[in-house]
Amino acid sequence: MAWCYTTDPGTRWEYCKLPTCGNEPVPASEAPTILEELTCATEDGSAYRGTISETESRKTCQLWASQNPHKHSRTPENYPWKGLTSNYCRNPDNERMAWCYTTDPGTRWEYCKLPTCGNEPVPAPTILEELTCATGDGSAYRGTISETESWKTCQLWASQNPHKHSRTPENYPWKGLTSNYCRNPDNERMAWCYTTDPGTRWEYCKLPTCGNEPVPAPTILEELTCATGDGSGYRGTISETESGKTCQLWASQNPHEHSRTPENYPWKGLTSNYCRNPDNERMPWCYTTDPGTRWEYCKLPTCGNEPVPATEPPTILEELTCATGDGSGYRGTISETESGKTCQLWASQNPHEHSRTTENYPWK
Repeated sequence: MAWCYTTDPGTRWEYCKLPTCGNEPVPASEAPTILEELTCATEDGSAYRGTISETESRKTCQLWASQNPHKHSRTPENYPWKGLTSNYCRNPDNERMAWCYTTDPGTRWEYCKLPTCGNEPVPAPTILEELTCATGDGSAYRGTISETESWKTCQLWASQNPHKHSRTPENYPWKGLTSNYCRNPDNERMAWCYTTDPGTRWEYCKLPTCGNEPVPAPTILEELTCATGDGSGYRGTISETESGKTCQLWASQNPHEHSRTPENYPWKGLTSNYCRNPDNERMPWCYTTDPGTRWEYCKLPTCGNEPVPATEPPTILEELTCATGDGSGYRGTISETESGKTCQLWASQNPHEHSRTTENYPWK
């Protein structure tokens, strides 16, 4: 979707929230049918009308009718059929799940964790007794890893300190919530845990994947210095993250200890400190030499994206002020990110240096 560099030196870039083409107000006669007391969530939670008013990190929701502390356009007047009552969690704009603006001036919005319709207690599933690797979303994992992907220690599931929560062994008896081991009791995309860091409520865990035995070396172009797909075939020499941090040597355990070593991933091109994707992330990455930043993604040149000849500019609707698809055709004048940060001028290199300039991307 559309994005911009921000004028905040501490935030390099963020996505923008744009109006979607074709989302005209629905006539009153066409209001969607909503179950009057639907207090559980189905699919993306757009039909939820319950009274939960806290985000997944337990921040209190801002009143939808209020513009304080966050100004916004998701008001009961603009979205009359979306149930924007009080400060209850809702999904008025086709997000992946229900959400709300928060009363924390430093956090514009967050998703809410809602009970899912039809999730009645079921007989205990059959779990392999010593399943110490992850398959799928990791819900069957029963290993003993108890650290998050940024190396924070997990909080005991039976404890309410430092974070109060409802993911307890009593409430989720078949989910293996033993000790402080990483688990996925609630259908997240991967195993996770609450942390013992009061400033970090929870984080995902990085688990070994079942079935990843050593395989014959894949055929890799020797000098593939551009990225295709998820960049797993990239073998170039870029060694900086997208925010300009220097990458840590893959063979080094300083400043960050890790298991992504050349010995453990022999066919993944973990040479020097070059950006790589050894573990099916969405794009190449590296551990950084900054003790405060464990890892970050890298920004790589994409194969085949040659400059478009000046005689072949793409056809763009002259006044396309709403977003379609990924927003690449948007030409409106919104200049704030989804958290309200002001966008940096594309022609400027301050506060963030970058290559997404008017000269390099003339038709964008």
